Amino acid sequence: MIERISFGTAQVDPGSFRVKLTPGERLTVGLGVTGRQAADLGVVTAFVWTNYGNANPVDFNAIAMIETQPTDGHQKAFSLTLPDALLGTFIVTAYVVIHGQNYWAQDYSGQTNWSATFGLQNRLVLRVGATDTANLVVREVPIDKVNARSGSTDISLIEDLLGDGAARYNLTTLRDEGVNCVWFQVPYRLDPWLRREGQDDAGSDYASNDWFSIDPDLSHDSRGVPPWDLDKQHELANAAMKRLVDRAHQLNMKVLVEIAPNHVGHNFIYRDVSPTDTGVTARRRDYELSAIDDAQLHEVQERLDGVQYPDEVKDYAEYMLPQMYATRYPDGSANPFGAESVSETYSPDWYGTWADVKHLNHGGSPADRMWYPRTPQNLRVLAYIGRAMAWAATELGVDGFRIDHCLAMPFHFFEQTLPWVEMQVRERRGPDASMIWVMEDHDRKEYTGCVADVVQSSDYMGVLRAFADQDVDRLWNGFGVVHRNREFLGTGNHDERRAIHFFGENLAAYGNAVMTMQLLGGPFLMLAGDEYAEGEQLRFKAKGGVPTLWYRRQGLLPAELNNLAAWIGRGGILRNAHPSLRGDNRERLVQFSADGPHSIFAFSRWGTDPAEAPILVFSNLDRVAWAAATFDVGERTRDWLAQSPNDWYQVRDLIGFDPDRYLWSRPVLGRALLQHGIGVGLQATQVQALHLDRVV
Repeated sequence: MIERISFGTAQVDPGSFRVKLTPGERLTVGLGVTGRQAADLGVVTAFVWTNYGNANPVDFNAIAMIETQPTDGHQKAFSLTLPDALLGTFIVTAYVVIHGQNYWAQDYSGQTNWSATFGLQNRLVLRVGATDTANLVVREVPIDKVNARSGSTDISLIEDLLGDGAARYNLTTLRDEGVNCVWFQVPYRLDPWLRREGQDDAGSDYASNDWFSIDPDLSHDSRGVPPWDLDKQHELANAAMKRLVDRAHQLNMKVLVEIAPNHVGHNFIYRDVSPTDTGVTARRRDYELSAIDDAQLHEVQERLDGVQYPDEVKDYAEYMLPQMYATRYPDGSANPFGAESVSETYSPDWYGTWADVKHLNHGGSPADRMWYPRTPQNLRVLAYIGRAMAWAATELGVDGFRIDHCLAMPFHFFEQTLPWVEMQVRERRGPDASMIWVMEDHDRKEYTGCVADVVQSSDYMGVLRAFADQDVDRLWNGFGVVHRNREFLGTGNHDERRAIHFFGENLAAYGNAVMTMQLLGGPFLMLAGDEYAEGEQLRFKAKGGVPTLWYRRQGLLPAELNNLAAWIGRGGILRNAHPSLRGDNRERLVQFSADGPHSIFAFSRWGTDPAEAPILVFSNLDRVAWAAATFDVGERTRDWLAQSPNDWYQVRDLIGFDPDRYLWSRPVLGRALLQHGIGVGLQATQVQALHLDRVV
C-alpha cells in the first residue's frame, strides 16, 4: 500500500543531519506520503511521535499533523510546528494511519543510505543545548600533573588547585587568564593494574576502579587513610572534589569531568546509590538496581555470603555480577547477555586491545557495528552508568562530562541515559539547568554531532595545519568543517601531539594561531601547558608533571613563554567580556584590494544586540613580512553602519597595547567605509580586533 514516506525538517546545519534549534525557537516538521497507487491511500491521517518538551525522556506523545498541499512529488503532505523548544535531547519521528493501520516513517524511507545505520532516516535526534556553550574557554587539567615536579614520580593534589598565588597552577590563575570552564581529566579512583606495562607507573586514567569515588591519591586528607578503609577514602576524596567544584563555581567557572563509559578497570569496586534520611549515599556491594531479577540478585548474594571468594574480592563487580561485563559467543560475535564468570570478561579491541580495562555489557560494540541494547542486562548496565554520572552532577555539582570513546556506546546511551541524567539535574537545580555533553568521537560524528553540545575530535588539526601553511582559504574551509560538527577549536588534548609542533617551535606563529582561534568564537580548548607552548605530549600513564608548568612554578620560564601565556589570557578575557565576541556568529570579510599577495585572515564577529558594533578581526599569518589590504566591512557591519552613515567613526584595537587609543589620524565617514571598505596594515603574525566607535 505505502511506497514511500518522507519526514524531516529544513532547520538543519548545512551539510549535516544536526537540527539547528535553540531554546525558545520552534521546530517545524513535514511529512510526505506516496502509495503504490493513489487509490491506495484513501483517508490518511498523520502524527508526530516525540518526547519533545517532556521532562522524562521515556514519555512520548502522538501529536496530530495538519494536512498541506504536496510540493515534492508526494501524493499527500502534512506539517506541524511544535511548541517553543526547551533544553534537552529529543527524538522526533512520525507515522501515518490508513484504514486503522499505523505505518511508521522510518519503515518506508525508500532507498536506505548511511544515515539509516545511525537511526537518522526519517527520524530526528536533536539536542537543544544552552546557548552559552559557544562561549566556553576550556582548559583540560590533569589534577595529578599540573603541580607535580616533571621527570619524577611525584603527583599533585586537588588542594594545589584550590590555593591562591602565582606559584601553583590553580583555579584563580586560570580564571584570571580568561578560562571559564575546567575539564578535569578522569578523576575517579584508580588502582593501577598489576600487569601494566613497565613504563606505566601511574596506571591509565581510563581504567577507573570506582565511578562513585574520586581517586584517594588526589587529596591530602584521603591519602592519610589506610588502603583497607575504602569508605573513608571515598568520603574524604569526594569532599575534596566537592570543594574544588564549589570553588570553581565561586569563580564563575563551569566544571567538566571525564568518564569512559565503555569500560572500567580491573577490580572495579562496585557502589550504587541508596537513599538515606538526608539524601542518598553510594553503598558498596548493593546490586539491587543492577540485577535483572530476583534470581540473579540471589546468585549475587550467595557469592557475597559464601566462602568461594576472599573478602576483598567481594568488592569487585566482575566477580559478583559478571553479567555487567561483555563477553562473546564461541564464534566471536558479541553475546548481549554478558559474562557468566570473571574468566569470560575481556578487554575492548577497537583501535587496539586495552589490556588494563574490561568492556562493559552496555549493548554497543563498534567492532560488530552493534549499537542497540538487546537484553535487559544491557539496559541495566546503561542505567548504572547513568546513576554514576547523575551522582557526580547532583552530589559533586559538576556541570557536564567529556565522554570518552563515544563510538562504542549504543544510541540508547545518548537518547535515554544522558537525558535521564539531565532530568535528575533539573530536579535538583531547577528547570533551566542544563548539562554540557562533550563527545569524543572520530568515526561517528554524523550521529554524535546531533546529540552533543561539543564534539571533541581531530578536525581542528586541519585548521592548525592551515595556520602553519599560512593558507587563508584552507583555513576558512577547515573552520567550516569544525563549525558544522560543533567541534572544539584549540590546541589539542592528551591523545595528540602538542600544537607547537605544527609551527616549527615558532612562538609568534603559534601565538597568532591560538589568538585567532579564540577570536573566531565557539568553544575553545587548550591542554594545561599549551598556553606556555609545551612541547612534550602528556604522559597520562606516567607520574610526574608537565615540564613548562614545573618551570613556571620555579620561576624559571623564559620571558617569551610568560608573555605568550599573558597574550593568550588577554584573548580569553576579551572573549568573556565583550558581547560581540560571545557566541559563534562570524562572517568572512571579502578583500577589496591589496598591495600584492597577502596572508591576512579577516572576519567579523557580532552578538545579539543590533546596536552593538561588530568586531572586525584581522590576522596576518605571515611569519616575517608586513601585509596590507582593504576589505569590505561585511554584511553585518554594513547593516550597523547604515543606521548612521553620515556619522564619523574611529577604530580601537581591543587586543592592542592601548585598547582605548584611536588608530586613525582622523575619523572616517560611515558612508566612506560602506563604499570603500576598511584598510589595514599588519606586522608579521599581528592580530587586530577592531572596534568601530561613533565620534562627535
